[in-house]
Amino acid sequence: MEMTLGEAFARSARKFPSKVACMDDMGSLTYGEMNQRVNRWAHVTEGLGLLKGQHVATLSNNCILLMEVYLGNLKRGLVTTPLDSRGTLDDICFEAESTDCEALIFHVDFADHVEEMVSRLSQLKTLICMGGPAPGFALDYEELLSNAHSGEPTSRLVEEDEAFIMFTGGTTGKPKGAILTHKSLLWNIISVTTENQSPNPDDKIYYPMQMYHTAALSRFMAYMYAGGTFIGSKGFDPDKYLDMVEKERTTFIVGNPTIYRMLLKANKKRPRDTSSMKRWLCSQGFLHPNLKQEIEQYLWPNGELYGSYALTEASPAVTVLKPWDKPRAWGSVGRPYMCTEVRIVDEEDRDLPVGEEGEIIVRGPTVFKGYYKNPEETARTLRNGWLHTGDVGKYDDLGYLYMVDRIKDMIKTGGINVYCREIEEVLSLHPKIEEGVVIGVHHEKWGESIRAIVVPKKGSKLTELEVINHCRQYLASHKKPTSVVFLEELPKGTFGGKVLKRILREKYGKVEEGK
Repeated sequence: MEMTLGEAFARSARKFPSKVACMDDMGSLTYGEMNQRVNRWAHVTEGLGLLKGQHVATLSNNCILLMEVYLGNLKRGLVTTPLDSRGTLDDICFEAESTDCEALIFHVDFADHVEEMVSRLSQLKTLICMGGPAPGFALDYEELLSNAHSGEPTSRLVEEDEAFIMFTGGTTGKPKGAILTHKSLLWNIISVTTENQSPNPDDKIYYPMQMYHTAALSRFMAYMYAGGTFIGSKGFDPDKYLDMVEKERTTFIVGNPTIYRMLLKANKKRPRDTSSMKRWLCSQGFLHPNLKQEIEQYLWPNGELYGSYALTEASPAVTVLKPWDKPRAWGSVGRPYMCTEVRIVDEEDRDLPVGEEGEIIVRGPTVFKGYYKNPEETARTLRNGWLHTGDVGKYDDLGYLYMVDRIKDMIKTGGINVYCREIEEVLSLHPKIEEGVVIGVHHEKWGESIRAIVVPKKGSKLTELEVINHCRQYLASHKKPTSVVFLEELPKGTFGGKVLKRILREKYGKVEEGK
């Protein structure tokens, strides 16, 4: 028998039948209890005529019921397409339609959305509602489960079978559906659990992001593989999160600087006992050393910091920075995981020397299969056996990787390439700036100039000149912003909270006269 994700969960259920597998806002289930319900769902899908390889959409915030559906689909060989539960109705319809989903399992909280979807998408044939009484146009999840067999399904699956279609962030355009296989996700799990010694059966995680995001999905699958406990919630509230950490003695957290700032603020206001936290991972943004120091002092006093570089197309982990690593400079995302190769190349895919910036390309068993029904983008991204990430990076002489920026975020001013991330890291140093990003603006003389988009800290007064002079202290003259826009908040996507620069460019990327 080949190891697949559904079999990995069944194995954990045999090993830890009485151990709590999952928790949510409503309660908890042991591995034994959950495996029986997962099996019932798998048999339900067979009775409904859903076939191996068929695409099944889900629309729900994090809850045990959603986790059951994911695992049951995996045991049957169905391909789950998690729809963006934070997205607009147009977003959700685009995702379901573009991936040819004929079945949709949804939480009752989204019944109104689904009723509208049915009127727009004639392809939706099978509708199942969970979490409450089903509306008239859908079948009832609990009623279906109550009449189903709880024994293990007999589907024959292999590692190369498709498991999920996960949407990329769409920060520069429409999201693309990346096909992840049992193999790619399993190798991601094996890499993480081996190199980080986590998760293990004693670990407990309360995940702040929703499981239509690959980072959340892959972490959930890792906990089910290892026999740990995964806690999900339909929303992120800093106070509720910290209360759960104290009550359940959670041991691991994955977050970004924005999430950690929110938790830090809440815990300073009402301190909790967070001493159980052993590891905290920071991704998706620059972590300033001062913020790290505050987190260690006021938030996770016994926790060790991990860093990472990840993307959906790599299932998602590529590199890890461990607490004992000593790169040449702050800001490294670590070294590649054991099963992953990472190169820095020029436009002709030629390797660049240490310290030189180029595109990050990745090879290994975690790399995705391709974009669904998008052969042109698949061919462009998967060239010569390597995943071309579209990210700019560099290595130091010790083999540590540094993520510099997105290629599409490069600004060319006066014929010189400038990367937004470098400037944004400088903006983060200003004591009055909560968040800041930069965009390129068409300039008659220089081609492009640099505009900072800044969110001041609450109650702070900040001027354009103050921001520009701050950047002048740390950056070469051609890298400093020449104009500043102040906003109360930045537009962000729901896939991990990335800033949607395409919206900022559309609104604030107008011509700047020569200065």
